[in-house]
Amino acid sequence: MSMQTIDRPIALRAALQLYPARYRRERGDELAAVFADSTAEADRPTLLREALDLAAYGLRMRARLTAASAAGRLLALAVPLVAGTAAGAGLYPWVNDPDLIAWKLDSPLSSPLMVLAVFGPPVATMLLAVAAVLGHWAAARVLSVAVIGTGLVGLADSLALGHLDGWWVLYSSTSALPFVLSGLLVLAAPGDLLGRPSWQNRALVPLGAAVGLLVVTAQGGYDTHYLMNDPWAALLLLAPLLLVSFAARGLLVPAAIGLAVLPLTVSFSLFSLWESAGGIWNLLAIGGAGASFVAVAGLGWRGLEGMRRSEA
Repeated sequence: MSMQTIDRPIALRAALQLYPARYRRERGDELAAVFADSTAEADRPTLLREALDLAAYGLRMRARLTAASAAGRLLALAVPLVAGTAAGAGLYPWVNDPDLIAWKLDSPLSSPLMVLAVFGPPVATMLLAVAAVLGHWAAARVLSVAVIGTGLVGLADSLALGHLDGWWVLYSSTSALPFVLSGLLVLAAPGDLLGRPSWQNRALVPLGAAVGLLVVTAQGGYDTHYLMNDPWAALLLLAPLLLVSFAARGLLVPAAIGLAVLPLTVSFSLFSLWESAGGIWNLLAIGGAGASFVAVAGLGWRGLEGMRRSEA
Protein backbone atom coordinates (compact mmCIF):
# COMPACT_ATOMS: atom_id res chain seq x y z
CA MET A 1 0.00 0.00 0.00
CA SER A 2 1.44 3.38 -0.98
CA MET A 3 1.99 6.23 1.44
CA GLN A 4 -0.51 8.31 -0.54
CA THR A 5 -3.38 5.85 0.05
CA ILE A 6 -2.59 5.91 3.77
CA ASP A 7 -2.47 9.69 3.90
CA ARG A 8 -5.78 10.34 2.16
CA PRO A 9 -8.20 8.99 4.82
CA ILE A 10 -6.05 10.44 7.61
CA ALA A 11 -6.07 13.86 5.96
CA LEU A 12 -9.81 13.64 5.32
CA ARG A 13 -10.65 12.66 8.90
CA ALA A 14 -8.43 15.40 10.31
CA ALA A 15 -10.06 18.02 8.09
CA LEU A 16 -13.62 16.87 8.85
CA GLN A 17 -13.01 17.09 12.61
CA LEU A 18 -12.83 20.88 12.21
CA TYR A 19 -16.44 21.06 10.99
CA PRO A 20 -19.36 21.49 13.40
CA ALA A 21 -20.66 18.08 14.49
CA ARG A 22 -24.15 18.63 13.04
CA TYR A 23 -22.78 19.68 9.64
CA ARG A 24 -20.39 16.73 9.70
CA ARG A 25 -23.28 14.31 10.29
CA GLU A 26 -25.43 15.83 7.56
CA ARG A 27 -22.82 16.52 4.90
CA GLY A 28 -19.82 14.40 5.89
CA ASP A 29 -20.41 11.70 3.27
CA GLU A 30 -20.82 14.31 0.55
CA LEU A 31 -17.62 16.11 1.58
CA ALA A 32 -15.76 12.80 1.64
CA ALA A 33 -16.99 11.91 -1.87
CA VAL A 34 -15.98 15.30 -3.27
CA PHE A 35 -12.58 15.04 -1.57
CA ALA A 36 -12.06 11.54 -2.99
CA ASP A 37 -12.92 12.71 -6.52
CA SER A 38 -10.68 15.78 -6.36
CA THR A 39 -7.69 13.83 -5.03
CA ALA A 40 -8.10 10.55 -6.94
CA GLU A 41 -4.99 11.07 -9.06
CA ALA A 42 -3.41 13.78 -6.92
CA ASP A 43 0.20 13.85 -5.82
CA ARG A 44 1.10 14.53 -2.21
CA PRO A 45 1.34 18.38 -2.48
CA THR A 46 -2.08 18.52 -4.17
CA LEU A 47 -3.53 16.17 -1.56
CA LEU A 48 -2.18 18.38 1.21
CA ARG A 49 -3.55 21.54 -0.41
CA GLU A 50 -7.02 20.02 -0.83
CA ALA A 51 -7.02 18.83 2.77
CA LEU A 52 -5.96 22.27 4.00
CA ASP A 53 -8.68 23.94 1.92
CA LEU A 54 -11.26 21.55 3.36
CA ALA A 55 -9.99 22.17 6.89
CA ALA A 56 -9.92 25.94 6.42
CA TYR A 57 -13.58 26.01 5.42
CA GLY A 58 -14.39 23.94 8.50
CA LEU A 59 -12.70 26.54 10.66
CA ARG A 60 -14.67 29.25 8.86
CA MET A 61 -17.90 27.44 9.64
CA ARG A 62 -16.99 27.10 13.31
CA ALA A 63 -16.03 30.78 13.49
CA ARG A 64 -19.14 31.76 11.46
CA LEU A 65 -17.05 33.59 8.89
CA THR A 66 -18.62 32.15 5.76
CA ALA A 67 -20.29 34.09 2.96
CA ALA A 68 -23.69 33.22 4.45
CA SER A 69 -22.92 34.76 7.85
CA ALA A 70 -23.27 38.39 8.92
CA ALA A 71 -19.70 38.38 10.22
CA GLY A 72 -18.43 37.14 6.86
CA ARG A 73 -20.32 39.85 4.97
CA LEU A 74 -19.01 42.47 7.39
CA LEU A 75 -15.41 41.34 6.88
CA ALA A 76 -15.78 41.34 3.10
CA LEU A 77 -17.15 44.88 3.22
CA ALA A 78 -14.38 46.02 5.56
CA VAL A 79 -11.42 44.53 3.66
CA PRO A 80 -10.76 47.53 1.34
CA LEU A 81 -10.83 49.86 4.36
CA VAL A 82 -8.63 47.50 6.38
CA ALA A 83 -6.07 47.41 3.57
CA GLY A 84 -6.14 51.20 3.44
CA THR A 85 -5.89 51.84 7.17
CA ALA A 86 -2.97 49.41 7.43
CA ALA A 87 -1.20 51.33 4.67
CA GLY A 88 -1.81 54.59 6.53
CA ALA A 89 -0.31 53.09 9.68
CA GLY A 90 2.67 51.81 7.71
CA LEU A 91 3.32 55.22 6.18
CA TYR A 92 2.99 57.17 9.44
CA PRO A 93 6.65 57.24 10.54
CA TRP A 94 7.80 58.15 7.02
CA VAL A 95 5.34 61.06 6.83
CA ASN A 96 5.35 62.37 10.41
CA ASP A 97 8.54 61.11 12.01
CA PRO A 98 11.37 60.95 9.43
CA ASP A 99 13.92 61.77 12.15
CA LEU A 100 13.07 58.48 13.87
CA ILE A 101 13.55 56.63 10.58
CA ALA A 102 16.93 58.30 10.08
CA TRP A 103 17.98 57.48 13.64
CA LYS A 104 17.04 53.83 13.27
CA LEU A 105 18.97 53.47 10.02
CA ASP A 106 22.06 55.39 11.22
CA SER A 107 22.09 54.24 14.84
CA PRO A 108 24.97 52.09 16.13
CA LEU A 109 22.21 49.74 17.27
CA SER A 110 20.99 49.33 13.70
CA SER A 111 20.73 45.71 12.55
CA PRO A 112 19.21 43.80 9.61
CA LEU A 113 16.19 43.14 11.85
CA MET A 114 15.77 46.86 12.50
CA VAL A 115 16.13 47.72 8.81
CA LEU A 116 13.46 45.14 7.97
CA ALA A 117 11.24 46.56 10.73
CA VAL A 118 11.64 50.04 9.17
CA PHE A 119 11.00 49.16 5.54
CA GLY A 120 8.72 46.14 5.95
CA PRO A 121 5.47 47.78 7.11
CA PRO A 122 5.22 50.53 4.46
CA VAL A 123 6.23 48.20 1.62
CA ALA A 124 3.98 45.28 2.62
CA THR A 125 0.96 47.44 3.44
CA MET A 126 1.26 49.52 0.26
CA LEU A 127 1.43 46.34 -1.84
CA LEU A 128 -1.63 45.04 0.02
CA ALA A 129 -3.47 48.29 -0.72
CA VAL A 130 -2.58 48.05 -4.41
CA ALA A 131 -3.81 44.43 -4.53
CA ALA A 132 -7.09 45.53 -2.90
CA VAL A 133 -7.56 48.34 -5.43
CA LEU A 134 -6.95 45.94 -8.31
CA GLY A 135 -9.10 43.20 -6.81
CA HIS A 136 -6.27 40.65 -6.83
CA TRP A 137 -7.48 38.87 -3.71
CA ALA A 138 -5.22 35.82 -3.97
CA ALA A 139 -2.24 38.17 -3.96
CA ALA A 140 -3.87 40.19 -1.17
CA ARG A 141 -4.06 37.09 1.04
CA VAL A 142 -0.38 36.35 0.49
CA LEU A 143 0.49 39.98 1.18
CA SER A 144 -1.61 39.98 4.34
CA VAL A 145 0.65 37.22 5.65
CA ALA A 146 3.60 39.49 4.82
CA VAL A 147 1.91 42.34 6.72
CA ILE A 148 1.49 40.06 9.74
CA GLY A 149 5.15 39.14 9.41
CA THR A 150 6.27 42.77 9.40
CA GLY A 151 4.32 43.36 12.60
CA LEU A 152 6.02 40.40 14.26
CA VAL A 153 9.43 41.56 13.01
CA GLY A 154 8.77 45.01 14.46
CA LEU A 155 7.82 43.43 17.77
CA ALA A 156 10.95 41.27 17.79
CA ASP A 157 13.12 44.28 16.98
CA SER A 158 11.54 46.35 19.74
CA LEU A 159 11.91 43.55 22.28
CA ALA A 160 15.56 43.13 21.30
CA LEU A 161 16.20 46.75 22.33
CA GLY A 162 14.65 46.58 25.80
CA HIS A 163 14.21 44.44 28.86
CA LEU A 164 11.60 41.71 28.67
CA ASP A 165 9.37 43.01 31.44
CA GLY A 166 5.62 43.35 31.20
CA TRP A 167 5.64 47.11 30.61
CA TRP A 168 8.07 46.92 27.70
CA VAL A 169 6.33 43.95 26.08
CA LEU A 170 2.95 45.72 26.16
CA TYR A 171 4.46 48.96 24.89
CA SER A 172 6.28 47.17 22.07
CA SER A 173 3.07 45.45 21.01
CA THR A 174 1.24 48.77 20.52
CA SER A 175 2.98 49.43 17.19
CA ALA A 176 3.20 45.78 16.10
CA LEU A 177 -0.32 44.45 16.70
CA PRO A 178 -2.05 46.84 14.23
CA PHE A 179 -0.31 45.06 11.34
CA VAL A 180 -0.91 41.60 12.81
CA LEU A 181 -4.61 42.26 13.39
CA SER A 182 -5.13 43.96 10.01
CA GLY A 183 -3.53 41.03 8.20
CA LEU A 184 -5.67 38.56 10.11
CA LEU A 185 -8.85 40.45 9.16
CA VAL A 186 -7.95 40.24 5.48
CA LEU A 187 -7.26 36.51 5.80
CA ALA A 188 -10.54 35.95 7.65
CA ALA A 189 -12.73 37.56 4.96
CA PRO A 190 -14.64 34.99 2.82
CA GLY A 191 -12.94 34.80 -0.56
CA ASP A 192 -16.19 34.12 -2.44
CA LEU A 193 -17.50 37.56 -1.43
CA LEU A 194 -14.37 39.35 -2.64
CA GLY A 195 -15.15 39.69 -6.32
CA ARG A 196 -14.08 42.36 -8.75
CA PRO A 197 -14.28 45.61 -6.76
CA SER A 198 -16.55 48.43 -7.83
CA TRP A 199 -15.15 51.93 -8.16
CA GLN A 200 -16.66 52.72 -4.74
CA ASN A 201 -14.73 49.85 -3.16
CA ARG A 202 -11.56 50.94 -4.94
CA ALA A 203 -12.01 54.45 -3.55
CA LEU A 204 -12.30 53.03 -0.03
CA VAL A 205 -8.65 51.98 -0.07
CA PRO A 206 -7.08 55.47 -0.34
CA LEU A 207 -9.82 56.79 1.96
CA GLY A 208 -8.86 54.14 4.49
CA ALA A 209 -5.19 55.12 4.15
CA ALA A 210 -6.05 58.72 5.03
CA VAL A 211 -8.14 57.57 7.99
CA GLY A 212 -5.39 55.25 9.19
CA LEU A 213 -2.79 58.01 8.98
CA LEU A 214 -5.06 60.38 10.94
CA VAL A 215 -5.84 57.78 13.61
CA VAL A 216 -2.19 56.94 14.22
CA THR A 217 -1.37 60.66 14.26
CA ALA A 218 -4.10 61.19 16.86
CA GLN A 219 -2.36 58.58 19.00
CA GLY A 220 0.97 60.34 18.65
CA GLY A 221 2.43 57.48 16.67
CA TYR A 222 2.04 55.01 19.52
CA ASP A 223 4.18 57.28 21.72
CA THR A 224 3.38 56.70 25.39
CA HIS A 225 4.23 60.32 26.22
CA TYR A 226 1.24 61.44 24.17
CA LEU A 227 -1.60 59.65 25.92
CA MET A 228 0.08 57.95 28.87
CA ASN A 229 -2.04 58.05 32.02
CA ASP A 230 -4.84 59.71 30.06
CA PRO A 231 -8.29 58.11 30.39
CA TRP A 232 -9.33 59.84 27.15
CA ALA A 233 -7.53 56.95 25.46
CA ALA A 234 -10.75 55.03 26.16
CA LEU A 235 -12.37 56.95 23.29
CA LEU A 236 -9.89 55.42 20.86
CA LEU A 237 -11.14 52.01 21.98
CA LEU A 238 -14.83 52.67 22.58
CA ALA A 239 -15.55 54.71 19.43
CA PRO A 240 -14.63 51.95 16.94
CA LEU A 241 -16.25 49.33 19.19
CA LEU A 242 -19.46 51.36 19.15
CA LEU A 243 -19.37 51.44 15.35
CA VAL A 244 -18.74 47.68 15.19
CA SER A 245 -21.77 47.12 17.43
CA PHE A 246 -23.98 48.60 14.69
CA ALA A 247 -23.60 45.26 12.89
CA ALA A 248 -26.10 43.81 15.39
CA ARG A 249 -28.76 46.01 13.78
CA GLY A 250 -27.67 45.17 10.25
CA LEU A 251 -25.84 48.48 9.72
CA LEU A 252 -22.72 47.04 8.12
CA VAL A 253 -21.19 50.23 6.68
CA PRO A 254 -20.48 51.97 10.03
CA ALA A 255 -19.53 48.58 11.48
CA ALA A 256 -16.98 48.10 8.68
CA ILE A 257 -15.47 51.52 9.44
CA GLY A 258 -15.12 50.64 13.12
CA LEU A 259 -13.65 47.24 12.30
CA ALA A 260 -11.02 48.80 10.03
CA VAL A 261 -9.97 51.35 12.67
CA LEU A 262 -10.03 49.01 15.66
CA PRO A 263 -6.71 47.22 14.91
CA LEU A 264 -4.96 50.61 14.96
CA THR A 265 -6.37 51.65 18.33
CA VAL A 266 -7.03 48.59 20.46
CA SER A 267 -3.50 47.74 21.60
CA PHE A 268 -2.42 51.35 22.23
CA SER A 269 -5.67 52.15 24.02
CA LEU A 270 -5.42 49.13 26.29
CA PHE A 271 -1.81 49.99 27.10
CA SER A 272 -2.66 53.59 27.89
CA LEU A 273 -5.69 52.57 29.96
CA TRP A 274 -3.52 50.07 31.83
CA GLU A 275 -1.17 52.92 32.68
CA SER A 276 -4.07 55.15 33.72
CA ALA A 277 -5.67 52.47 35.90
CA GLY A 278 -2.41 51.74 37.68
CA GLY A 279 -1.99 48.15 36.60
CA ILE A 280 -3.55 45.26 34.74
CA TRP A 281 -5.66 44.04 37.69
CA ASN A 282 -7.21 47.46 38.21
CA LEU A 283 -7.98 47.64 34.50
CA LEU A 284 -9.59 44.20 34.57
CA ALA A 285 -11.73 45.24 37.53
CA ILE A 286 -12.84 48.44 35.80
CA GLY A 287 -13.47 46.58 32.54
CA GLY A 288 -15.48 43.91 34.35
CA ALA A 289 -17.61 46.52 36.08
CA GLY A 290 -18.19 48.32 32.79
CA ALA A 291 -19.11 45.09 30.98
CA SER A 292 -21.53 44.18 33.78
CA PHE A 293 -23.20 47.59 33.55
CA VAL A 294 -23.57 47.27 29.77
CA ALA A 295 -25.00 43.74 30.13
CA VAL A 296 -27.54 44.83 32.76
CA ALA A 297 -28.50 47.89 30.71
CA GLY A 298 -28.92 45.69 27.64
CA LEU A 299 -31.17 43.25 29.49
CA GLY A 300 -33.22 46.14 30.85
CA TRP A 301 -33.62 47.62 27.39
CA ARG A 302 -34.70 44.29 25.94
CA GLY A 303 -37.21 43.91 28.79
CA LEU A 304 -38.70 47.34 28.03
CA GLU A 305 -38.89 46.50 24.34
CA GLY A 306 -40.71 43.26 25.17
CA MET A 307 -43.21 45.08 27.39
CA ARG A 308 -43.91 47.64 24.66
CA ARG A 309 -44.52 44.89 22.10
CA SER A 310 -46.88 43.06 24.44
CA GLU A 311 -48.85 46.24 25.15
CA ALA A 312 -49.08 46.96 21.43
